[in-house]
Amino acid sequence: MKRITAIVLTLIFALMAAVPAFAMEEGERRLVLGADLTDEQKAEAIQFFGISEETPLITVTNRDERQYFEGKLPDEKLGHVALSSIYIVAKAKGTGLSIKTHNINYVTSDMYENALISAGITDADISIWAPRNISGTAALTGIYKAYEDMTGRALDSYAKDLGIEELIATGKLAEYVGSKDALAIINDVKKILDETRTMNDADVMAKIHSIAAEYGVTLTDDQANQIFTLARMFEGLSAEEIQQRLVNMANAAQKAQSFGEVVQGIIQSIGDFIQIVGDFFANVWNNWFGGGNN
Repeated sequence: MKRITAIVLTLIFALMAAVPAFAMEEGERRLVLGADLTDEQKAEAIQFFGISEETPLITVTNRDERQYFEGKLPDEKLGHVALSSIYIVAKAKGTGLSIKTHNINYVTSDMYENALISAGITDADISIWAPRNISGTAALTGIYKAYEDMTGRALDSYAKDLGIEELIATGKLAEYVGSKDALAIINDVKKILDETRTMNDADVMAKIHSIAAEYGVTLTDDQANQIFTLARMFEGLSAEEIQQRLVNMANAAQKAQSFGEVVQGIIQSIGDFIQIVGDFFANVWNNWFGGGNN
């Protein structure tokens, strides 16, 4: 069985190697300032970020923010000005995301990280600043703009929408149960995508309520529907995007205290990958291992 597992992992990473990477160049950086900051606030942001060299500047507006969040979050969360500002520095492949926030009272660092990984953004140091306590939703839009400017290529619209939906679902749930349990529930749902893909809607809903119950949480219909929509969106990820997530998990093994825990997580995700690759991978399996032979 260990031999089969090793060969399966080798096959998967060989397939991943054939997919060209789409990433920021290490050391590339961008400053993203909210369009409605005063000159004094802009100077304060630059001082907070510790920027001492000329850095390409991008502006994010409330209109940019509303392009993604309009109608999905209460108007008081969106406001009518853009004040969130971001400093992003691309790091070496496999470094992962490091996110720090200041005066952001709605979106946590972990929520940003999950949403960005879902959108396909990894390996960067990101600082998010605001002159006073605000929700921070504009910051995600700003990071999208910075990433696209740094790479010279637009993010996949489906992946961007997925990141937005994850941020919204987690944020709404966090207001009810706290960010720790909200993140745990959302992540547990993502771990069983290979199961939910084959379930009907009623069974997926039941599974979502069951996962929430494990944390002592009773979901409202609105919360359950939000998570359900997110789960169905994750099921629509392409094989390439699933492969990239496996790469990120493998890279995390270099930093983990327990390599075994990370490998176990990778193996648990293999079912999701095999489901996406479909008949091709099944045929390879049958040809190599002769059906059920170890």
